[in-house]
Amino acid sequence: MRVRSLGAAASLVGLFASLAACTSAHAPGAATQRAVAVAAPAAVVPFDAVAYEGEFPAITGRTHVTLTLDGRERGVALVVPEHRAAQPPLVVMLHGTRAHGGDVIDECGALGLANGQGVIVAAPDARVMPAADWDHAEQSNERWWETADDHDPDRNADLLLVRATITAARRAYHVDPARVYVMGHSNGAFFALVVAMRLGDRLAGVAFNSGGLVRCASTGRCGFRAGRAVGCAQYPSMAGWCGCDGPALPMEVSPAVRRFPVVISHGTDDPDVSVQYACALDAALRAQGFPVTLQLRPGDGHFCDGDFAEYAWAVLTARRPATP
Repeated sequence: MRVRSLGAAASLVGLFASLAACTSAHAPGAATQRAVAVAAPAAVVPFDAVAYEGEFPAITGRTHVTLTLDGRERGVALVVPEHRAAQPPLVVMLHGTRAHGGDVIDECGALGLANGQGVIVAAPDARVMPAADWDHAEQSNERWWETADDHDPDRNADLLLVRATITAARRAYHVDPARVYVMGHSNGAFFALVVAMRLGDRLAGVAFNSGGLVRCASTGRCGFRAGRAVGCAQYPSMAGWCGCDGPALPMEVSPAVRRFPVVISHGTDDPDVSVQYACALDAALRAQGFPVTLQLRPGDGHFCDGDFAEYAWAVLTARRPATP
């Protein structure tokens, strides 16, 4: 009772002091009353209305779950760190051709990122595609992301999966909607560009590894390799540089997307996805005002470096996205 009495007395003292201040402010000859600045409450970001069934489990560690979209089951590999903030960040990892979500977590070092930085990592699985596309000109019935033709986020099944993945993570782990990042490797890097251009209003940053922007008819049409040479400015004068100038694949960089920070990492001797494509993406993003960090790895081929996720995280979180 004594504590409550002291608290009440303190409240009364504070009340009388406030009344006295108001009276003084309105008294003749008193200084002009100052407006009191009141901090506005943080904006509440509504959940995406994307339709899906299933939920992410309220457990920590590494697991694999299933979400169902339009009657199709889609797998998602998860890493949920035990030690994390009340509103942790989320990184959506996108794998390459013929791989699964768990593969890109291992290859790109995302497990260390999750446990070291308290980041939720979600890596969905692509579908088996029935027909070839620009990135798989001679392939079919293998697993890759839908990057061709339909980039409508309400129709493209893979964009719908990314939307559902973000929403499920927000619901299960109270992910901070202002700290959602996307990282992709190879075909997943190409799809990451589609995600960035179509869902960019909900992203804080994007990282591309062994991807880029293709202006040839297909990815394999350009075999330019720079050996150990580093520098996009010198590549056009080197032997083997490709003069492709067709439409941008998977899509053009849009000036309407808010300018979040970007990381591009690429091996200069990549035999599968030419470093020329990384330089093209770098130039296109910079032309639209995106803050880009380009990492050209001398002599490296087509793989995801084991510290890519942590490197990209450090760069992306050091910068803040800007509005268009």
